[in-house]
Amino acid sequence: MPSTNTNVILEPIMPEFELVIPAYNEAKTVENLIRRAQKAALQYGYSSSDFQLVVVENGSSDDSKLVLNNLAQTDLAEWFRIVGVDQNQGYGYGIWSGLKTTQAKYVGWTHADLQCDPANAFEALKKIKESPEKELLVKGVRSGRNWKDIFVSRVFESFALVLLGLKSYEINAQPKIMPQSLVTHFNNPPTTFAFDLYALYQAKKHNYKVDIVNVEFPPREHGVSKWASTFFGRYKTILGMIAYMWKLARQEGRL
Repeated sequence: MPSTNTNVILEPIMPEFELVIPAYNEAKTVENLIRRAQKAALQYGYSSSDFQLVVVENGSSDDSKLVLNNLAQTDLAEWFRIVGVDQNQGYGYGIWSGLKTTQAKYVGWTHADLQCDPANAFEALKKIKESPEKELLVKGVRSGRNWKDIFVSRVFESFALVLLGLKSYEINAQPKIMPQSLVTHFNNPPTTFAFDLYALYQAKKHNYKVDIVNVEFPPREHGVSKWASTFFGRYKTILGMIAYMWKLARQEGRL
């Protein structure tokens, strides 16, 4: 008589959408962030099987790792997973560390400091899914920023146009949501704040359309900006971005 024992291997259920959050010294904000992401997911009709938050513990020096490990033992555990970075190597490095682990049809990233509402990411995803364009990146455009930050953004945009032929408004605005297919074109992306620029450049290079969602950008609830809190920080970031644009233009050419 044939055996009735059959080994059935169940394929893991892949979420439709994975959102990467690079968290550096965000111990005070990360629980609220995850809860807000959960709330937004439910509002847009997503369960924890359809959506996962990918929290990159980006080499923090505060208690972020401890807080995340504790949250992984709570009711929030099914909504997020942790990607660990032993030593902080930059904003872009954190995003890329998370993106490389994703398998969902749609992916993206946003900030962990609560200036960017996770609901904006779901609004961007909705726009992609409702669009007739199959190859589409949707990004945020911010309101409520101070004039110094706006000035820096205009500088970035001007140099991107001149050096790369990339015409884009609010290059570093969040969120950025796209099909996984675009990420397959990322090859050795920058580890710095130039990561957003690189993503937009690759989108245009590979004929993806770019659309926007309007987002509010309130003051930070905790801490200070990693790049804009001092004059030296702004100056260093601007020079670094321009240097990277020049490098990218030489490596891959103008659009």
